[in-house]
Amino acid sequence: MPQFEQVEVFHSLIFWSLISFAILFFLLKRFAFPPILEVLEERENKIRSEIGDAEKLRQEAEGLKADLGRELKNAHEKAQTIIQMAGDESKKIQEKSIQETQVKVRQMQNDAEQEIQITRNKLLNEIRSYTAALTMASTEKVIKKSLSDDDKKRLIDESIEEVLREMESRGV
Repeated sequence: MPQFEQVEVFHSLIFWSLISFAILFFLLKRFAFPPILEVLEERENKIRSEIGDAEKLRQEAEGLKADLGRELKNAHEKAQTIIQMAGDESKKIQEKSIQETQVKVRQMQNDAEQEIQITRNKLLNEIRSYTAALTMASTEKVIKKSLSDDDKKRLIDESIEEVLREMESRGV
């Protein structure tokens, strides 16, 4: 192989290439690599620090998420309690309203019964007075004489009692 034969010819070129490479490597190692390695180390430390910070932030976020979940659950429980209390309160108000209405109805019923009783008593008194007058007039005509006051009173009471019995038997 002819190309390898030329290597023997350029021994000096290989020697100087190795020396140049060694000097370049020494210079790079001495002057270029330390700042480059330092920058790489700083970058590595910065990345590790940011990864640690990110991990801390992730843990804090998970903690906050858990806290918010608990608070949300508590808020739902409180809302359910408030809804239940409002329902209970509305039932109480409804029951109170029903009771008040029942009391008013009973009062109106009592008032109506009293008014009916008063009207009935008035009517009965009017009927008594008319009956008494009619009885006296008819009695005087039948007998054609005047009766004494005691007789009038007795006849009137008897007539009234008879009219009242008749009315009660009819269901008035």
